[in-house]
Amino acid sequence: MLGTPIFGPAAGHFYADNHRQAWVGIGTRTGGALLPFLGLEVAGRLESGGLGILLLTALAGGATVLISAVHDITTADDAVREQAWARPSGVSGVRVASIQVNPTTSGPGGKQLGLTVEVEL
Repeated sequence: MLGTPIFGPAAGHFYADNHRQAWVGIGTRTGGALLPFLGLEVAGRLESGGLGILLLTALAGGATVLISAVHDITTADDAVREQAWARPSGVSGVRVASIQVNPTTSGPGGKQLGLTVEVEL
């Protein structure tokens, strides 16, 4: 369950072949998730104020994970879109000039409805 907020937001960047950003995000969120453990270690060594440090590092770590996840989720769609435009299409050199979709009726009494699609290449 912990892997979902760490690795999940990077999925779009991996899909877009934007591996550097995906790994930066994973590293940032992993560091944020480990920050409370550092606070726990420091709090254990202090005689007073340990709880405050633990709470501060837990809040800072949670905020780091949240901000990094939101950043990766919101920027992944742009990365996927850019990658899709950069990839060559399946049919080389074909351009669609226009597309028209029109409603049609047919059959006895015009009771059958349909659509015609006209594509001009």
